[in-house]
Amino acid sequence: MKKSIFQSNFRIIFLSLGFFMLGLLAISCSKDEVPNEPSNNADSSSFQFGDGTLVAVRSETLQSTPIGDMTINIGTAVAAFSAGSNYSILAEAGTVKVNGEALQKSDNNAYVFTPGLTLPTGIEYGNSVEWSVAGNSSNGIPSFNHTFSGGFPTVGSISSGANVSKSGFTLAIESVTNADSVYFMVNEVYKSLPGNTTSYTFTSAELSSLTTGQGIVSVAAWRYGTSQYGGKSYYFINETVKQKTVTITN
Repeated sequence: MKKSIFQSNFRIIFLSLGFFMLGLLAISCSKDEVPNEPSNNADSSSFQFGDGTLVAVRSETLQSTPIGDMTINIGTAVAAFSAGSNYSILAEAGTVKVNGEALQKSDNNAYVFTPGLTLPTGIEYGNSVEWSVAGNSSNGIPSFNHTFSGGFPTVGSISSGANVSKSGFTLAIESVTNADSVYFMVNEVYKSLPGNTTSYTFTSAELSSLTTGQGIVSVAAWRYGTSQYGGKSYYFINETVKQKTVTITN
């Protein structure tokens, strides 16, 4: 089954947080499926994510359709609170909201906001993101409200073509600003680079595991801040994602 825009969005969110966030939530067609691990051992983040990580995401996808290209804008969010070493176990934190919208808690205590019928394009984000965590005293998670200001990274359009050759491919964007790190991705193959990077050339070795056919190239830029609540450290991330449907060839 082909990956949907929503499936790709969630994969990008988790990849941008590093390997410890992978597998927290089923993002494929079945609730029982879990994402594949990335096929490229790219650099993960250069810092630890403390006792909790809360991520606001704005994505823009250019998708080819029989009637022409369409741009789909979506606002999503994820949050996770560590109850074990390096997020090996997640803790329940009560109700978690971003900009007044509640995230849904999965069975493994990962929190995710999924666009639905009432908000088909998801959450509207401005320069400030408002987080609210009810907390859970039994898990040692305090109740807190946090405003993460400074806006989202600005990412220009993807300037690469719509055909990706497995012999080598350069993924490029027109510009990026206000970012601490940028991830360049072709399906599950990705590379983490400094926040001012505007292109990356994937080698044939990196792309060798890809399946030919329809795929998605993505550029995810993010910035972060930290704060202490109840003696614990929490990371707040604003992420901007640009995506484009492509055709992968040999």
